[in-house]
Amino acid sequence: MSQLVLILVVVSIIGGVAIKLILDHNKSRYEITWLELGVVGLIVVPLISWGGVTAGWNIAKSNALSFTEYWNGYELDALDVTTTCSKNGPCIQTYSCDPVYHTHTRSVSDGDGGTRSESYSETHWSSCPYATVEHTFIVETTLGDYTIARGWFTENPQEWRAGSGIPGSVSRGQPEFWVAARNRIDADNPGPVTRQMEYDNYILASDKTILNEFSSAIDTYLAEDLLPDMQSEVHSFYYADKIAFVGFVPTDAQAWQDAVMYLNAALGGERQGDLHVVLINDPLASENSDRYITALKAYWTDQDVFGDNSLSKNAVLVVLGTDDGETISWARATTGMPIGNEAMTLAIRNQLPGTALTPDAVIGIVDSELYTKVKDDGTEKPSARGVHGSSGQLERILWGLDNPTTAFTRISMSGDDADDVGTGFLHLDALIEPSGGEKFFIGLVAFLLSGAGWFAAVFIGDRTGYGQSRRRGY
Repeated sequence: MSQLVLILVVVSIIGGVAIKLILDHNKSRYEITWLELGVVGLIVVPLISWGGVTAGWNIAKSNALSFTEYWNGYELDALDVTTTCSKNGPCIQTYSCDPVYHTHTRSVSDGDGGTRSESYSETHWSSCPYATVEHTFIVETTLGDYTIARGWFTENPQEWRAGSGIPGSVSRGQPEFWVAARNRIDADNPGPVTRQMEYDNYILASDKTILNEFSSAIDTYLAEDLLPDMQSEVHSFYYADKIAFVGFVPTDAQAWQDAVMYLNAALGGERQGDLHVVLINDPLASENSDRYITALKAYWTDQDVFGDNSLSKNAVLVVLGTDDGETISWARATTGMPIGNEAMTLAIRNQLPGTALTPDAVIGIVDSELYTKVKDDGTEKPSARGVHGSSGQLERILWGLDNPTTAFTRISMSGDDADDVGTGFLHLDALIEPSGGEKFFIGLVAFLLSGAGWFAAVFIGDRTGYGQSRRRGY
């Protein structure tokens, strides 16, 4: 950054000197005096350049640091909010009604240089609701509220004004998605929720660090269509498909997705993790499983491909290979951080092979329940949590149910909180720099800002003796 500031200062001063020489040569009424040249060149320009570059540099670094990660949680409540409708009121299913006509007078040209009065009318309409009530359906979750639908009518809506009619295009009753959520909550088995959130990742942002992933096998696997894309979308309000199938698709694919979502709901709320699974049936991947997962992680952390959606710091990536589609032949695991959770990844590598390739055996059945959480200040709030104890291998390993050392632990990115695990990676902040294009833009803006100093110097006062010289004909 300091080099860019120095270059800007030197270029700006050269530009200021050039402007002075041109004005002096042309004997312009405007000038830059030697005093102004010194003040602007040695004080104003360096201050503006430093401030402009610093501001632009920090903005660029902030953008470079910003990535998205998945947070996972549970549904808490399903609300049916009834709105009583009124004229010009809060309801959204309305029509224009009850016009009021106003007559006004204005002056217009009469075509002969004068004016004449002209009357004109305006019509003001009110907004009348079709029905007496409307419904908004909301699902409250541990990650915030989701509005499922707004402005729905009851099954048999009543006209707000007799004879106005009820449009058939407006949905009635209750949304199917909301009803399913309500049923899960009423059964004390709240469903999973996932949401994308922004966070800072010093490792991905510092492209010069050796901690970044690299694999020369990426192109080989891509050519064989063996590297699925990193999941980066949320669908159906708060669902995300975090298991990919390569080389085969099981008949119970949706059961696999559901199992991972329920496990993630508990993993996110209890251990701040986010599981991604790849099931693959291909001999090229099986012949060197270590090379495959290294290539997959390097691919998923490639910002040129996935941008801000690159594999996040809280991710657990598990690759399960099968040769027959019935059992797991090999297993590999890694995390979004370069260190930590070695016991967990080793347990997955050693314990998963030979497991039946079913969601219950591999992922586990992670049930859920609602409970009242007591906060540190003594207040209470509704919450949800997982109910553990199934025979699923990944559930037992990630929570350390058989061996506490295998439990997933979120490694801190910043390391600046008392309860963080690890020292963090804030030291990589010095390696984060704007791109070449960003540096050029920052420099250009700072240079233009510094030009304001020369502009002020030029136009503050006329050249000494300029008016007298002009009157004498010089």
